[in-house]
Amino acid sequence: MIKKSFIIIVILFLITPLVYSQKSIQYRSDVGKINPENPNDITLIGHVEFKHNGLIMYCDSAIYNKKDNYFIAFNHINIYDNDTIHLSGDLLNYDGKTRIAELSGEKVILEDGKVTMQTNYLVLDRVVNVVRYVSGANIWDNKNTLKSTEGIYFVDDKVFNFLYNVEITSPKANINSDSLIYNTKTEKATFIGPTVINAKDSTIIKTTQGDYNTKTDEVYSEKNAEIYTKDQYITSDTLYYNKKKKIGYAYGNVFVKDTTNNIILNCDKATLDKIDTLSYSILTGKILCRQIDNQDTLYFHSDTIVVNMDTSFKAKTLIAYNHCKFFRNDFQGAAEWMKYNVEDSILTMIKRPILWSEESQITSDTIVMYTTKKGGIKKLFMYPNALIVQNSDTTTSEYFNQIFGKHLVGYFEKNKIYFAEIEGNSQSIYYVWDEKKNRKKTLTGVNIGRSQKTRLYFKKGKVKSMSAINNPEYYIDDDTKVSQTDKRLKGFIWEIKEKPLKPIDVFVERK
Repeated sequence: MIKKSFIIIVILFLITPLVYSQKSIQYRSDVGKINPENPNDITLIGHVEFKHNGLIMYCDSAIYNKKDNYFIAFNHINIYDNDTIHLSGDLLNYDGKTRIAELSGEKVILEDGKVTMQTNYLVLDRVVNVVRYVSGANIWDNKNTLKSTEGIYFVDDKVFNFLYNVEITSPKANINSDSLIYNTKTEKATFIGPTVINAKDSTIIKTTQGDYNTKTDEVYSEKNAEIYTKDQYITSDTLYYNKKKKIGYAYGNVFVKDTTNNIILNCDKATLDKIDTLSYSILTGKILCRQIDNQDTLYFHSDTIVVNMDTSFKAKTLIAYNHCKFFRNDFQGAAEWMKYNVEDSILTMIKRPILWSEESQITSDTIVMYTTKKGGIKKLFMYPNALIVQNSDTTTSEYFNQIFGKHLVGYFEKNKIYFAEIEGNSQSIYYVWDEKKNRKKTLTGVNIGRSQKTRLYFKKGKVKSMSAINNPEYYIDDDTKVSQTDKRLKGFIWEIKEKPLKPIDVFVERK
């Protein structure tokens, strides 16, 4: 008996919503007619009004089937559903059993608060409170205009799900997408298909999955993100950018191409932020920067790069630190800290800076290089403790030509040093060889001296001649009579093993 009662309660519970949804439609009009041949149909004419479970509908005329709880309405149709939405059109089919309304006409209008939609056919499912259209629609609010071929509007959540040929026009950007979700409350668009955002400043963003907030001007992409600007192309696995606040980040396989400076950049993570009105970007994680030249390419790596930018997002300075190293076929270098000034193309290197140019190893406490826009060298300053070292006999690691001084200025042509001047207690050690044809070269002595200033002239990377100015003191002695200590000038190092020989070597850390 208890079991039977329980079954009856369950059945009553299940059919109660159905009974409620099938509540008879209430109606009234100026005129009502019944066709004797079809007594279930009532023709209503003039100021027709229907009510059903919170829905109120007005029209010029209608046919109501009391048996099936169904009506067809004609002309000047206006529907108000639970004081949330207003619909208008020319022809309406409404089923009281399923609570589904089909509205069509030349202009079918849906209004819900600030949102208006226009189409020629839509379906309102009042059970789940959803509106569908399949023949195209235009939607707009006080800021944005949207359109698509098909779509679903979730009335309770105020959310549109757009499908096929989606277009959003906002004051800050135009969006074209295969499919996206738009929340009219937050004014946020969520992409679920190939999408292109054309910002008013000519920035183009491409993605297949992510969000764009038309109110806050924020973009988030987590799949195949691409950004095109006038001068740059950026792509990464994950991307976030708030244009209003000028902050953002990119994670995973970050790729940046700067066409103005011919630079290609790869890293694992890039963040963008601002201090006052100026912006800066921090790059980390296996950084590789390439400056492209028709004749050669400069490869650069460091643990971290900070890019300082002006108000138009153009790079002003680049600061790199920890394990900085660069490679070109014609020169190479390394330091723990570097700063590059974009406007005047000046590179400053400190903390164990070193430069290799052909056969010369160049070191000092600070190296300042005047570079070309294509990454070459025009001129360099070194101070203090400037030192140039060359291996005088490449068959051994014993005889090193050395020039030391307080300051050094060097001049380059086609990235090859051709002249250098050293000032301030200039000292030199130079090995003299007998290099006659068809004979093995022999060491004849070592030239050791000092002066206030020394001028060096290079040819094919080697010192061709040297001039000592202001109180020169030089002597030539037999190599065997010079102590090992006297053969090494202050700060002498020979770091040939640290020299990058190919592009991939920029990732090898110095000891």
